[in-house]
Amino acid sequence: MQQKVIIQNEQISRKGEIKYFQIPLLGTPIRIIGVEASAFLFTQANQPAPPTNNGGNTPPTAPVTPIAPATNNCPNPGSASIDSVSSTTANGVTTQVFRIGAAVNPTFVYSCGVYSVVISVTAVEGDTPASIATKLAADVNATSLATWNQYGSNNRNYKPTANANGDLLTLTTDSQHSFFASGTGSCTPAPPPPPPPPPITLLQYDPLFTIVQNEKAGTVSLQSPDITDIFLQCEAWREDKNISYGDFLFTNEIQGEWLKGKKRFNTDVSITTASPILEAYYKDSWGLYFGKDVSYGLNIFIWYEKLTDNDK
Repeated sequence: MQQKVIIQNEQISRKGEIKYFQIPLLGTPIRIIGVEASAFLFTQANQPAPPTNNGGNTPPTAPVTPIAPATNNCPNPGSASIDSVSSTTANGVTTQVFRIGAAVNPTFVYSCGVYSVVISVTAVEGDTPASIATKLAADVNATSLATWNQYGSNNRNYKPTANANGDLLTLTTDSQHSFFASGTGSCTPAPPPPPPPPPITLLQYDPLFTIVQNEKAGTVSLQSPDITDIFLQCEAWREDKNISYGDFLFTNEIQGEWLKGKKRFNTDVSITTASPILEAYYKDSWGLYFGKDVSYGLNIFIWYEKLTDNDK
């Protein structure tokens, strides 16, 4: 039996449009055996960006107070030290020279003393060997004679003096005594940061088995006046991007356009009608996909066979 087709073209131009139209038939008994629906976009439209979660029921978050970078408590790794450079005695006065070690870090303690009196300074952030020498010299010079005499060992009633020159600290006392000097404290540098994680290796999927999303143009519903309910509801697509899924003969060729749309989908039906029309309802989805009004052509193909007296 010969198969024929009736083609109906409609233009859609509003986002979310619901359109009613009629498809003319022969008005004689026929059997509808298949329906195809396709769409061809007239409007130049970019693919929409993926949606972002910028609202809804997400509770607001409190502002985050910036965290100050951690203080480096070991800018100069090593141990605190004060080394003797020289010691000379002349005219009843002993002159000693000490060098402050290069490793100066916060919390390191530097001390010197004589006559059982100890002078100490604690390093803070930003201190250097020169600043430690200056602080010790200032404290020695600021210590009164009464303080030096408090333990009774300063039998010469001598008030020690001090002078700083860069990282060198010069101290004087009577010839029967001598200063001690020492540093306490040590630190090691922070461990290096861990290496960055290796790059993520994405799985390489065989293109033969990769499913991609198709663009749905809308939904078509058909009803014949001599049939109680809608006998067909199908979706119109721009093209079938998965037409070669699992096809080992796939040559990566781009599918061409068919008539006024790309590859169509055929839905098999078996409806007998003698009505002169089909009532059609169409609900747009393409405009919703792009988020704006788009203009496109909707093509509906009604495949049918004429009925003979023996088929009725």
